[in-house]
Amino acid sequence: MSVDRVAELVEEFPGAFRVDAGEAASPADACDRYEDAGYPVTESLREVLERYSEISVVWLFRGSEVALRTSVEDSLEVYPGNVRIYAKRVGKALTPLGLAFSTEEVILISEDRDIYLAGDAGIQYVGNGFAESVRSLISGVWDKTFF
Repeated sequence: MSVDRVAELVEEFPGAFRVDAGEAASPADACDRYEDAGYPVTESLREVLERYSEISVVWLFRGSEVALRTSVEDSLEVYPGNVRIYAKRVGKALTPLGLAFSTEEVILISEDRDIYLAGDAGIQYVGNGFAESVRSLISGVWDKTFF
C-alpha cells in the first residue's frame, strides 16, 4: 500500500474516519475481468478503476463506523441478474464497483458516471462522480429516495 496514495485519498475524502488502499490489479486486467463477466467497460469504469480500485473508506455515523470498499473481486461476485434488474429500474446500464455499509449494498456506476446504491430494499441514486458521491455519503447529504 502506497503511503502517497492513502494520503491523497485522505485529502480527497474529508470527514472520513479512515481510508485504506490495498494493492490494485492493473486497470487493464480489471477491465478484462469485467468484460469477461459481461459488464460494459466504459470510460467511467476505467476512471474509477485507475484511481479508486481496492480502497476502503470509513466514516462515523451516529457514533458507529460505516464503510464502503471498492473491490473487483466483490463486484464480480454480485449476482448479475440483480444488476440487470437495477439497470432496468434506472433505465441505463450499470456496473458494480464494490460494497457499502454493513448491509453490503452494491455500489454501481453508469456510463454517465452516476453512482447508485442497491440492495434488498431497492436502489438509490447517490450522485454523479465517484469521489463526489463518496463525499455525499460521508456528509449524509444525498438523495435517499428509492426507485
